[in-house]
Amino acid sequence: MREFNKIIVYYPSFERGGITKILQNFVNECINKKIDVYLITEGLNWKDNYKVSNKVKIIPIKKFNFTFFSKRIISSVLSINSMISLFSNINKKKTIFFSFQSNIVPIIICKLFGIKIVIRNSEDIFEATRYADIKILAYFVFLLKIIFYNLSDGVIANSTKSKKSLEKILLKTDKVKLIFNPYINKLQKKKYCKKQKIILSIGRLCKQKNFQTLIRAFKIFNKNNKNYKLIILGHGPDKQKLENLSKNLGIKKKVIFKNWVVDTNIYLKKAKFFVLPSLYEGLPNALIDAVNCEVPSISTRCSGAEDILYHKNGIYFQFKNYEELAKKLKIMDCNYKESINRIIISKSKIYRFYIKNQVEKYIKYLNKIMINL
Repeated sequence: MREFNKIIVYYPSFERGGITKILQNFVNECINKKIDVYLITEGLNWKDNYKVSNKVKIIPIKKFNFTFFSKRIISSVLSINSMISLFSNINKKKTIFFSFQSNIVPIIICKLFGIKIVIRNSEDIFEATRYADIKILAYFVFLLKIIFYNLSDGVIANSTKSKKSLEKILLKTDKVKLIFNPYINKLQKKKYCKKQKIILSIGRLCKQKNFQTLIRAFKIFNKNNKNYKLIILGHGPDKQKLENLSKNLGIKKKVIFKNWVVDTNIYLKKAKFFVLPSLYEGLPNALIDAVNCEVPSISTRCSGAEDILYHKNGIYFQFKNYEELAKKLKIMDCNYKESINRIIISKSKIYRFYIKNQVEKYIKYLNKIMINL
């Protein structure tokens, strides 16, 4: 028996990309299971790109344009009135609060109102702190997470590495639950598509995604592989910086920047290789897509990569080591059949990211929280 009939999903600061697709999959599947869903978020224009059920009750927050970090903080503060208003008109005993972004504000408000709250943490918190742009602020947030995550009723980690990092800061390690992202509906059927000499990468153009390492590696790889091009899908604050790097390295015509697209499979099906150079991640959905499309992939050992590439089966390189990346791309190109076989093995384990399976795990865990407390 389910102990709750309402779930308040907290996602105040909209960030286009993989997490929004996960959010869409989660709330829609909850609606299918006859659960009332309230979504606290900024703006509604993003619904044009993501098919969220009309039965989801949107609690809007005013939208502001700030930097990535300050945007999260300001959106969180602005959401306080929305939370208080909503909490005053619901049955608290049948409601659970699920924060889709790791955020301190809802923990405080939920505790004041006596509502059970579960936080979703998407990355290795130590890596995220180590590679943050603003170190002082990152360390401050890290300390706050130690305090307030322990005050939450539960924490969901979406990768093995994230779970292990959380277990180091939680007083009760059984509070954290590993649940992979509810991301795919089905396996991509293998269809013949002539591969082009393209190395593909996808992500927000920012420090975290570490595209400068990929561009430097491509410069070395391209010396003996003149027919290859590097395509990067995404947008962000570092676009000009990355374009200048390509120009300075003399490979401007070989490195192509494309804006963010809803359906990345169009590019994946043509690409010969996929690279994930991130310094830290949650569970990188772009890598799941690459595996699902059977594109030979190489990644750093950021959170989630080993879950997707199936541990020892994957090919990895050290953070920021562009020479190692270039060398391994050359090996993958020379041994392309082996590269394909590796990715097919990884694809055989991709059922772990099925939407229905994972949302069912979310609901079981949320129900356990309601029963135990």
